[in-house]
Amino acid sequence: MMEKLKVWIGQHPYDAIFVLIILVGAVLRLYDFSHWSLSNDELSALNRLRFDSFSDLIQNGVRPDGHPAFTQVFLYYWTTIFGLQTFWVRLPFVLIGIASIGLVYAIGKQWFNAATGLYASLFIAVLPFTILYSQLARPYSFGLFFTLLTAYFWGKYFLFHRHGSGIIIGFSLSAALAMYTHYFSFMMAGFFVLASFLFLSRENWKGFLISLLIIFLLYLPHLNIFFDQLSLGGVGGAEGWLGKPKGGWIFDFFYYAFGSSAFHPLLLLAFLTVFLVWYTKDIHITKIQWVLLAMFLLPYLLGFLYSIIINPILQYSSLLFAFPFLLLFFFSFFKADRLLVSSIIVLLGLTGGSWVAVDKADDYRNSQFADFQACAAVYMDWENKFQRDSITLTTAINHPYYLEYYFYNARKNPPKITVLESKRGRELADLVQIIEQCRTPYFAYLRLKPAPIDIPDVIAGAFPVLLDYKDYHGQAEAYLFAKDTSLKGLPQPKPISRFYCDFEEENEVFGVNAASLDTICYDGKYAMHLPPEIEWGPGIKITTRQAELRSPSKVKIKVNVLADSTLVDSPIVLTLTDQFGKQYVWLGGKLENFLTPGKWCTAYFTANLPHPNSLNDELKIFIWNHDHRNLWIDNFSIEFYKLDN
Repeated sequence: MMEKLKVWIGQHPYDAIFVLIILVGAVLRLYDFSHWSLSNDELSALNRLRFDSFSDLIQNGVRPDGHPAFTQVFLYYWTTIFGLQTFWVRLPFVLIGIASIGLVYAIGKQWFNAATGLYASLFIAVLPFTILYSQLARPYSFGLFFTLLTAYFWGKYFLFHRHGSGIIIGFSLSAALAMYTHYFSFMMAGFFVLASFLFLSRENWKGFLISLLIIFLLYLPHLNIFFDQLSLGGVGGAEGWLGKPKGGWIFDFFYYAFGSSAFHPLLLLAFLTVFLVWYTKDIHITKIQWVLLAMFLLPYLLGFLYSIIINPILQYSSLLFAFPFLLLFFFSFFKADRLLVSSIIVLLGLTGGSWVAVDKADDYRNSQFADFQACAAVYMDWENKFQRDSITLTTAINHPYYLEYYFYNARKNPPKITVLESKRGRELADLVQIIEQCRTPYFAYLRLKPAPIDIPDVIAGAFPVLLDYKDYHGQAEAYLFAKDTSLKGLPQPKPISRFYCDFEEENEVFGVNAASLDTICYDGKYAMHLPPEIEWGPGIKITTRQAELRSPSKVKIKVNVLADSTLVDSPIVLTLTDQFGKQYVWLGGKLENFLTPGKWCTAYFTANLPHPNSLNDELKIFIWNHDHRNLWIDNFSIEFYKLDN
């Protein structure tokens, strides 16, 4: 047995090295893949599996998603058999991600030589980017696999002239599955169809037409869903969370894709040195090499232009399906004639790449995904300590199931989860009502998506003691507040400066004169009356030096307000203007989110401020009676805090 193995290694040295690559790639993907939190998108997918029929799944689980049907349908049947534990949910995506390493090697070896496949598969095996998207139970892993499988059969048919029915069916089925999985893998399948016209001949055109017909017939059931989802446009726009890419986006992508570390660029530099020493004599870019380069550039350019002109769609994950073809293009200029050098560089790449992959794994996860698992766990700890019935739980989350999932997995009944739905700030009005109706001594808040930063301050107005706080890498936060001020809470940061007016007398700093004082007040003797004809209310006009703003900071504003009628648009306004009169910050917090007509209410406004341009910039904070209503203002508090970096 050992002799046969030695003979095989001697005859197939590059294949033997590749075995080591795929083993390392498998270990990096399998290690710890089920122990970190499911992402928002994964939990959304699981939530959209809870239907009793396939038709309901398609109508309510696939159409609203914005992704083609394959992954959702696959999960529907897979979880029916194996259950909803994280291990079983993610396992097939990890395994198919490992298989993609093999396909990259096979494509490079067949199209060029074993060295090309070896080097390209090395990077696919160890990069944190490709590992991460092999572990997520989302369309990425399968989309990459089907894209590579499409390329594999396409090469068999057009480059190696194998025109059998099995190759035609393999190409057609792979392309259709890529189209069913992700719209960028759909795009990649389309590019391979277009590339086919560069290689058409008398011998292959009939089989090509047959494959097109098969692809069309296979995709026909999905066309209606395709057009529905196409109408969604993207994930950006006024209601979306994704911004338009900047001009240097591609360089940010390369930094991210190559591990956000110096190691992989240095490894590429080592390969470039090998190329310059041995392979620069007869450089000639062939048609298939141009195709490989286009397979990366075209998805990027189309995604970028669509994002700029129509609606943002371009994310780092979007180029996962195109990324292997960039690697194959680069390494296609190498030859399989330097086994010792190849072995040394690959071993260095596996060693250093594995170290980077393990070191960067948490960074890549934590920088993109909220930790639902940790938030659920810390709330369970609070329940054990303070009892469930004594805690009101509110969340900034897309759906209660995203937390309930972890209670079900822990075999516990989930608590009542009140969701603060995104309403462009109006969720603050919902929160005020929840707090007013709350009768529990403790109030928990879990932020698992972007939400108004005022929320903790609003809660602290009624529950002033912060008993516990967890920050999960800025992507999620967990707060536990208490009403009993005799309890010892966490130490709170002190303001770097504070400005306060109780309106008990004239106040030059806030622009308050005796004529504006009224006995209708929140407490004390007086408050300031702002009649309808007066548009600009009390506030401060100072320099950033006076506010002690020498670095990025946070401002917390709190004020008691009474309105005699419903407000529509009367904000607290903050502006920063430089010494040349250019306003570079304008922020507004809406009073109407907090006020009930005829009732004294407390309004809050919290905002993060950038580093000021200079210490002599002008800072204004004031109430703008834009609706021209009768307003009474009392206890105007403005505090500035150093912003933690």
